[in-house]
Amino acid sequence: MTHHDQRLLRLAIAIDAQGKTEHGKAARAELPTASWLQCERTLRLMHRAHRRGWHLAAQWLARDLRGSLLRLPGDLTALAGELEPHECETCLTSARDIYADLLALRQEFDEVAFDRRRRTLSVTTEPIELDGVYLGPFEIQLDWSDLTAGHPDNYRVAALDAHSAASNDSVTHPHVQDEAVCEGEARQTIHSALEQRRLLDFFVVVANLLRTYNSDSPYVTLSDWCGAECADCGGTVSDEERWTCDKCESSVCGVCHQSCPDCDDVCCSECVTTCTGCDETRCRSCISDCSVCQDVFCEGCLNEDERCSNCHEKENEATEACDSAATCRAPVAVQPDCMGEVVVPA
Repeated sequence: MTHHDQRLLRLAIAIDAQGKTEHGKAARAELPTASWLQCERTLRLMHRAHRRGWHLAAQWLARDLRGSLLRLPGDLTALAGELEPHECETCLTSARDIYADLLALRQEFDEVAFDRRRRTLSVTTEPIELDGVYLGPFEIQLDWSDLTAGHPDNYRVAALDAHSAASNDSVTHPHVQDEAVCEGEARQTIHSALEQRRLLDFFVVVANLLRTYNSDSPYVTLSDWCGAECADCGGTVSDEERWTCDKCESSVCGVCHQSCPDCDDVCCSECVTTCTGCDETRCRSCISDCSVCQDVFCEGCLNEDERCSNCHEKENEATEACDSAATCRAPVAVQPDCMGEVVVPA
């Protein structure tokens, strides 16, 4: 037996011992004493409230006591369930079977790693490619500290050369998000393998899930994998249908993209605005503020003085009014009255 095989044997013995420890937890089960003591305390407070005439408080305490009493049967039922022999207890694999699985894992996967102190066992898949989309290799890491519970969080799937979906960095595989795999119909098979400590079956089933694409339940479809998120609607757009805003370089879909009629630049909704005069949309580079009212207008709706037509008309009307008023206030020349005057030579 090689040194590595000896290490695998010690690992198999440790996993087997941990499984027996988990099955022995029922022997340390305790009665719900704390819940019962809480009921007794609530009952005493309720009686005291009645004696002192605090009837409203007594009603609230009675309601709390009733709720606590209704929960007690559930606690007792759960305890009884813990004391029952586990239905899979007779199906548990032995240390020898676990050791055989560990040896088989080395034949099935290129890399097998384990850490007895942290109680982890992991395998690495080959680089995975689905429908022409390269996803890279994945590490399947199992926490074997609580296999009998079949807990859904005791293993994770991590991308070692992540090629995440363009629209969501946490999706590294159509069926993997935040290192949690969507098990689908394989859920029962995976959890049964974990509860019975059939390590080879567990890793093979999960690896096959990664090698398979189910178009009915992906986090992100493969057709949208290399796309981008539209900055306006938030939808995923493929590279072939994606437009790039000439102003901020964000991605927009064919429905959301807009074209400026003045400069023909492609824009997203954040880089365009509407002219107050003609109600047409233009990019922010092709629109200006009226020097008087400060509203935004396109070049065609501003005159040479950078004023809109409304402000221009108001200023003309004001000028005409001022001219008219000035004319009315101007003094009239008075001619001297020369009647009866005769020019006398000197």
